[in-house]
Amino acid sequence: MKLARKALVHFLDSSFKNAPATAEWFKVGIDMEELAVSLNPDTESSKNIWGESRVTDNGYEPSIDADPYYANPDEPLYPKLRDIAMDRLTGDDCKTLILEVIVDDDEDANHLAYVEEVIVKPQSYGGGTAGVNIPYNVAFNGGRKKGYVTKTSIDAKKPEFTEGEIPAGE
Repeated sequence: MKLARKALVHFLDSSFKNAPATAEWFKVGIDMEELAVSLNPDTESSKNIWGESRVTDNGYEPSIDADPYYANPDEPLYPKLRDIAMDRLTGDDCKTLILEVIVDDDEDANHLAYVEEVIVKPQSYGGGTAGVNIPYNVAFNGGRKKGYVTKTSIDAKKPEFTEGEIPAGE
């Protein structure tokens, strides 16, 4: 059985406080038919004087292109995206956290999750008759932590991240 796309959920901390314990998680993707983390692997290959290939692995530069995002004043992410775009904010003003949750089995009490600092940057604003679109880019910024969220907290639409391994038998 293949895993349904809805099993991989991405949340951004709309408070931009960078503290998982007090994060106000906003579920990304309401108007999107597709959303993917581009890992952007960074490798370099070269040949030496004997014609042998060598590859240097410099890791990843993951990012998400969240498009479309239709401005909705009732959503907690909107004011911050608006301010970043309209006030041309940079640096720490654009940093927040992402929570990635993988629901392998709906019946499990806990689900694998990762939290990482990200930089959120709107790419444009405006759009057509469908509404004001503010597509944004999410650049992963390091400090990735592995943990889990409870099924109960996901069902309540208030995920609670706990760093560490999923408790045995749960």
